[in-house]
Amino acid sequence: MEAWVVLVVLFVGLFLLLASGLPVAFALGVLNMVCVLLFFRGGIDALSLVAYSTYDSVSHFSFIAVPLFVLMGEVMMHSGLAGLAITAVDSFVGRIPGRLGVVSMLSGAIFGAASGSSMASVATIGTVLIPEMEKKGYARWLSTGSVSCAGALAILIPPSALMVIFAGIAGLPVGRLLIAGVVPGLLMAFCLAIFIIFVAVLRPKVAPREAVTFDLRKALASLRHLVPIVGLVVIVIGGIFAGVVTPSEAAALGAGGAVLLAAIYRRLTLDGVKNALIGTVRVTGMAFFIIASCKGFAHVLAYTGAGPMIVRSILGLSSNPLIVIALMSAIVFVLGCVMDGVAMMLILVPIFMPIAEALGMDLTWWGLVVMVSIEIGLLTPPFGLNLFVVKSILKDVARMEEVYKAIIPFVGVEVFVMAIIIFFPSVATWLPGLMR
Repeated sequence: MEAWVVLVVLFVGLFLLLASGLPVAFALGVLNMVCVLLFFRGGIDALSLVAYSTYDSVSHFSFIAVPLFVLMGEVMMHSGLAGLAITAVDSFVGRIPGRLGVVSMLSGAIFGAASGSSMASVATIGTVLIPEMEKKGYARWLSTGSVSCAGALAILIPPSALMVIFAGIAGLPVGRLLIAGVVPGLLMAFCLAIFIIFVAVLRPKVAPREAVTFDLRKALASLRHLVPIVGLVVIVIGGIFAGVVTPSEAAALGAGGAVLLAAIYRRLTLDGVKNALIGTVRVTGMAFFIIASCKGFAHVLAYTGAGPMIVRSILGLSSNPLIVIALMSAIVFVLGCVMDGVAMMLILVPIFMPIAEALGMDLTWWGLVVMVSIEIGLLTPPFGLNLFVVKSILKDVARMEEVYKAIIPFVGVEVFVMAIIIFFPSVATWLPGLMR
């Protein structure tokens, strides 16, 4: 059968299954089995390939870091340590335009580095700051948009569970890719904070000025809640950067350190531990289920020739790496409207990776650009997962359409930052180049 026919069958089938309401993991699993029976020789016996690919896909040693990084964030969230850190950050921000929006970005950068989960970051920051912004009279689009983007910083700023999964799929060094996210992540937080300040200055009604003054004594007192968390982050990221620990060891260190901090602050309760473990199992279980399903999908693309056909088609359009990576990003944006980050990377990496290698791209830079595209994909309606978390915090106060509209200007800022990373690759490659 012609490769293009296979491609049409695959993606039309996937669209119909997703449109029926079937979760991504199950939709891909059903599609895998149908495609193996249709396109592979051997009939029923060929289904053994599905079982083999399922085991092979989740048996990477590097994936051990995923549940541990997620557990680190879950412990921070359910113990209340993250809330204390956000309050501490708030005490250091004086009377600047859009103060609470800026606090959300600073908190996103810090909690993103103490977590591994974008949705956990959104839930933690949003629970604390969205009600406060509503009370202070902030425009809803500014409060919901800033919190959605602040949580998404966890995808770039290490330790990032999605980054570990991406590195495992692409066969890239996990440590280098994690460290590559530091500068772009901080640049993203800075640009979003500047945007919030700029909007608050031009349109004071969307972020009313607050009668607050900087209290040095209060700020210094709050350091006892901030320094230990920042210290744990520095140990985890610094250990990877210095080559003292592997990413998996750093993840274990981070998870153990989070539990230790919760115990020291007397916030380690049985309910908190139970909820943290349940949250970790829920997030990583679904992620690994999607990984297992997508591996078979990649085998189908390769065996039928559909994957190589896509590679040839894209290379035939242009040999300019900048144009090609812009096209890759556009594809990720579109898929981000209907698919989550893990599914996107598992479907696209086997297709995009040979193209990046053929054009001689720096694979660390390429991987980082794709991760930024996935971050933006998590913010694009109608499937942007972070938007659903924000809506759950607002409950019936806001319609989903309001949340969708709120994110549009913030996505524009993120696309601008991605363009900086594309045209100035050293933003992503400078820090990994210093690693031992």
